[in-house]
Amino acid sequence: MKYILIPILVFSLMSCSSWKFLGEYDKEADFSTYKTFGLLNWNPANDKEISPETKKSLLSSIRDELESRGYTYKEHGADLQVSVFIIVNEETSFSAYSNHYSGYHGYGAVVGVGVSVGTGGAGAGVIGYGVPSPYPYTTANHNYHVGTLIIDLLDHHKKKQVWQGVASGKIGKEQASDKNIRRDIGRLFKSLPVEKIKK
Repeated sequence: MKYILIPILVFSLMSCSSWKFLGEYDKEADFSTYKTFGLLNWNPANDKEISPETKKSLLSSIRDELESRGYTYKEHGADLQVSVFIIVNEETSFSAYSNHYSGYHGYGAVVGVGVSVGTGGAGAGVIGYGVPSPYPYTTANHNYHVGTLIIDLLDHHKKKQVWQGVASGKIGKEQASDKNIRRDIGRLFKSLPVEKIKK
């Protein structure tokens, strides 16, 4: 089976919680020849990463996006087969700050350094006055989860992948709403080279 390879980026999200959306399609595929779509068997590993409510909203949103482009759902033998895969990784970020100026009038902590483990990212900033210091720093670590959603459209008859969408970002503790899931799946499917049918 032929696959489109999209690099799955690991994003450092210490200061930005927005999701990133990537999409690519087979330029040789004629999407106008596809009339039906179906869902491949759900991967049980996905159930370890998302709630039943999120699963329901996710699959419903995917189905709505394809139907809005004129495709008809077919349980067996559909032209396009939809595969959904979910990955959740725990990441850790560290921050360090110095408070050795606290004894001086009008001065506070002036140097901040952030490093995200596993992402290769680092940043430093200086505000106000500061000099290299031998004083110890106070450090703190912050754990968070990064989720990656991969959706593939597969040509059932030619046995090849014709589109792939990847969404990746920081996952909050709160339950994702149906509205937000539909919004984000809509953003992901914008890379599909098929326009929605105007009602």
